[in-house]
Amino acid sequence: MAHHDADSWQRFVLLETLDLAVPMHMVELQRCSPEALCGIASEAATFVGSHGDALQFGGKKCAPAFNQLARGLAAAALIAWGGVTFQGLHWCTVPGCTGPDTDHPQPVNPQPVPADIARALNARPITDLHLPDPDSSSTEAA
Repeated sequence: MAHHDADSWQRFVLLETLDLAVPMHMVELQRCSPEALCGIASEAATFVGSHGDALQFGGKKCAPAFNQLARGLAAAALIAWGGVTFQGLHWCTVPGCTGPDTDHPQPVNPQPVPADIARALNARPITDLHLPDPDSSSTEAA
């Protein structure tokens, strides 16, 4: 039972710090071009994909992995129509937005995605993977 409490606390800390860090990165990145933002989001995804376990288990890469996660979410929030949502938290360019289903205007300067990025995006299919709820899969010996 104590392990479950530690996981809940860890998730709480991650979400609270992201709730602070992502908007700060958005301010820092707001003047970047859409191409630069795509590059930042891509680099962040690669780093988190390689070192995301540090966010869960700690280690030397924990702080850089967190920073890359926050920066990548911020970059994506600035270029994705409708913003981004991660673990119930939502960030976008609309002040006071309540979530992804809110009416979002088209981006101010919509620009076509460069051909090399479009090819890379189309080459890698995106699939939603629904993980089981840890509370429903836990079985305690009686």
